[in-house]
This record gives sequence, structure tokens and C-alpha cells, in this order.
Amino acid sequence: MSDFMLGIIGAGNMGTAILQGGLRSGVMSPGRVWLANPHLEKIAPFGELGVNITTSNIEAVRHADILLLAVKPQVLPSVLEEIRPAVGERCVVSIAAGISRGWLREQLPGARVICAMPNTPLMVGCGATALTEADGVPEEQYRFVQALFSAAGLVCVLPPEQMNAIIPVSGSSPAFFFRMARLMVEEAARSGIDPETALAMTAKTMEGAARMLQSSGRTAGELERQVCSPGGTTLAALTAFDELGFDRMIELAFARCIRRAEELGR
Repeated sequence: MSDFMLGIIGAGNMGTAILQGGLRSGVMSPGRVWLANPHLEKIAPFGELGVNITTSNIEAVRHADILLLAVKPQVLPSVLEEIRPAVGERCVVSIAAGISRGWLREQLPGARVICAMPNTPLMVGCGATALTEADGVPEEQYRFVQALFSAAGLVCVLPPEQMNAIIPVSGSSPAFFFRMARLMVEEAARSGIDPETALAMTAKTMEGAARMLQSSGRTAGELERQVCSPGGTTLAALTAFDELGFDRMIELAFARCIRRAEELGR
């Protein structure tokens, strides 16, 4: 368990998922966390667990050794303006999509900055987070940040110039999978299959396919071919993917996601 004090500004889905993972794993104790949100009733349940709660961002900063900014990119500039005088040389972790480490360093002179790109499966302890390289962050603090995100899933370290490119790979892609699952269930229902049964089978199949990707030692292409018997049903289905340009659709989705991150970015 760490001796660092962690300040968290923002109590949305991502901020609370990161906090819950850290508490559940024992990476930190509740008393060593300061959670700030303007709506006290939203964070009151964490107060009952022993987390220090406050409506003041400045108070959270002043108590923290490491500060997690769990706010949206559109909100971040006003938060930074508010807390700038109090940050000093603290380690600051931002999860705002598209916001660069260089820009954050300009806004918070002297701060040791880490950018993180987590995804929503952190909420169920099975997420994936990209972190920028340490670069000026003390080793012990960087290890704590890695442990904090690892408590709720996989952590990979990337150079800062790749942080926008990773967003469609892991940050946005749960929505891609959810859309596919929704459409699969709807199509099954048109065939008379109970939607609850279709959803359970779809979700379990996605989980199993993910496990095969992780553990089989085979590439995604090899696993795809393994499912396709010559002249079989799977191959017939995939011809629709080919005819309708599925590969091109993914290419465009990635390009638009990255472009939007650059538009949001600073």
C-alpha cells in the first residue's frame, strides 16, 4: 500500500472506476485519497468508505502528492486555470482525450505530467490503459500510477506522440464492440431468438474470442481463418463484410477518431 496521497478531481465514470480499482486492490487506502466534485451528494458514498471528499478542487490539490485529473477535455482548461497556483511540482495525471503532455506542462509549469488513455471496461476491472513514458516523473511516483491503473486492467506505456493513435484501438473501441453486439442481438431477434438469450450468447462469444486472442499464440488473422471452413457459413457471412467494405469502414473510423482527438487537443 502506497504512502502517497492521491487527489482526484472529477467523479464521473472513469474517475470513480480508477478509484474503486485502487481501493479494491489495496494499492491505496481510503484515508489517503482526496476526491473533489462540485456535487457533494455524488461523492458522499466514497466518504462513507473513508475517502476524504470535498467540493474544492484546490483542497484536493493541496493534500495530494499525485493528482489525477479525471475531467473531460472541454472542462480541463477551466480546471487548470483554477488549480495552477497550487500545483507546483506535483505529479499530475490527465485522462482527457487529445490533450498533450506538452500543453499540460505549459499550463502547469514545474508539474511532472503523465497522460493516460483508459477505457470504460475499467469499471468492471478489465480495462486497458495507455500511459505516456515517465520522462521527468520520479520512479516511485510513476510506479504508483502504473499500479493504480493496473488494479483495473492492462497498462501499456507509449511515447506521447502515439497517445491519439491509441484512442480508437482501446479508448473508443468498446463502443465499436457494443454497437456490433447490439446489431447481432437485433438480427437474432428478427429470427425469433429471445433477445436475452442472444445477448448472453453474443457477450460470451466476444469474451471467448478475446481470450483466444490473448492466449492462443495465434494472430487475429489466423484465428479468423480457423473459424472459416471452406464453403461454410462463416465464410458466407464474411463475404458481406468484404462486399460492403468493412475493412475500409474500420480505416475511416480510426482516421476520424484520431482527427477528432487532434481537434480537441492542445
